[in-house]
Amino acid sequence: MFHDFIEDELSRQSIFRAEEFLSIDYVPEHLPHREEELRTLLRGFKTLISAPGRTSPRFVIEGPVGTGKTAVAKRFSEELVTAARKRGVRLHGIHINCRVNKSPFLVYLRVLREFRPDFPRRGHSPEELLQIILDTLDEQDRYVLLILDEFDYFIINPRGQEILYALTRLVDDRLNEQQRISLLLIGRDLQSSLGTLDYSTLSTLQHNSLRFQKYSAVALYDILHERVALAFQDGVVLDDTLHLICDIAAEYGDARYAIELLCRAGKQAEQVGSDYVVPEFVRKAKADTHPELRKEVFESLPLHNKLLLLAAARQLRGVQDAYVTMGDVEDMYRTVCEEYNQAPRAHTQIWEWVQDFAAHGILDTKKSGPGQRGQTTLIGLSDLPAEMLEQFLLQLIEE
Repeated sequence: MFHDFIEDELSRQSIFRAEEFLSIDYVPEHLPHREEELRTLLRGFKTLISAPGRTSPRFVIEGPVGTGKTAVAKRFSEELVTAARKRGVRLHGIHINCRVNKSPFLVYLRVLREFRPDFPRRGHSPEELLQIILDTLDEQDRYVLLILDEFDYFIINPRGQEILYALTRLVDDRLNEQQRISLLLIGRDLQSSLGTLDYSTLSTLQHNSLRFQKYSAVALYDILHERVALAFQDGVVLDDTLHLICDIAAEYGDARYAIELLCRAGKQAEQVGSDYVVPEFVRKAKADTHPELRKEVFESLPLHNKLLLLAAARQLRGVQDAYVTMGDVEDMYRTVCEEYNQAPRAHTQIWEWVQDFAAHGILDTKKSGPGQRGQTTLIGLSDLPAEMLEQFLLQLIEE
């Protein structure tokens, strides 16, 4: 009976001790091989404690996915806030993901609600919200370390440039007043994106930047070794298993990918009732995933963005060419929309989504060349198999 099956499953000893330590949201207290980066940030923001209000530091962190940028920023922020409060400085670290909050209004509202939780969503412009934030911080004598994560998703949009211009101008606007907001920007390749800004805005950010390098296999091993101790029962993950994961993930230098492989290998072992996580489970996990297929990236996309990506994957899977035309993808998108009982969006909106995907490395785009009729945008996938993207999106849409 189903009841017996449930009781049997619940009574079975799990090889996991605490699976939450394999979550991408977990930030360990110790961050192996990132101690120097933490010290660099402390030197950059030390004045927030030693001379609060006199300066407004700005810092840029960039580097490939999975190199610890967000984890370092969050750990640094938490430790800095604790040290500040011990010294009577009312500092707040606020982390905002710009892939989710894509406008100045949403960013400012998120900051304001840190201090005024019931502040209404409507009725104010972004400029008014920023002024209310500053008034609130002055009234309560507080300071903010504002971490804008995945800023690549923001800066390519003119609205994103507006917020950076406004926040970097606060020093000039408040020349004889307390400087309340400091910035930490995180992205994959921000120097390229920031190059589109006007010189005066860019000059305030160029001198304080930190580039995160990919993790080596040795560094990945140290990271996984600590996670295994937290997440698994003693002795269930073989050392050969960890070395295989590190060899695979070292190609990308990506700790998130390594941790995901570890988690999936553990799930494979538990599914078949194995008491040990052996290398074969890693091989199976590798076949089921890809470093570019990050659930946290795709999960936050609106439905029609997912449908458009699904259309692109299906169109590319069905041809031998590396690229397909924008028109082909639009035709497939309309078919996919019909499948999911959705009214398709207009060409202009679709074109904007494609440009956004290209800017963030999800799709490849280029202009058509000689031998093709007219000028059109060509769409491709260089970082992952189209069939794998299709299956991943199908699962995500149907969840």
